[in-house]
Amino acid sequence: MSEWGRRTYGDPCACGFRWSISLEEAVSLVEASVDRYGALLADAVTSPWAPGLEWSAVAYVCHVADNLRIWAERTAGVALGAGNVVGGYDQDALGRARGYEQVSLPGALWSLSRAVPDWCAAVRLGTAHDVVLVHPERGEQTMLDVVRSNAHDAFHHGGDIERCVEANR
Repeated sequence: MSEWGRRTYGDPCACGFRWSISLEEAVSLVEASVDRYGALLADAVTSPWAPGLEWSAVAYVCHVADNLRIWAERTAGVALGAGNVVGGYDQDALGRARGYEQVSLPGALWSLSRAVPDWCAAVRLGTAHDVVLVHPERGEQTMLDVVRSNAHDAFHHGGDIERCVEANR
């Protein structure tokens, strides 16, 4: 079991996420992000932004969708026979390259709604094959570690989206 998440964000994280949740609870948090984000942004006309945050609400939705896709690709690749060493990525460089701030809210929410089921399928595949990933900064990551980390990302950034919405009321 990796301690990366606890060391990096605390337990619980300031967002309230607890690193002791089960795999099933973590998957449920990720699945719930589609409805949670949609409900938070239901009345938004433009992408709200909050002081002190790096990105707008839409950029956070894009980031979570991309993060889920990246971890799904890594997991599926290892489960399907690739080596288990995976690369890191620079989320800020990816956000700039993808133009997160120019993505429409409906497009971002659609993207997330497509990323979540694919991620769930990869988690099932990775769990069935007892996948362990080796990440350059995080070290060995079991499927439980990966799922908790991804759930934390979705849950934590849901709080960021909430802050964006609240700051623009």
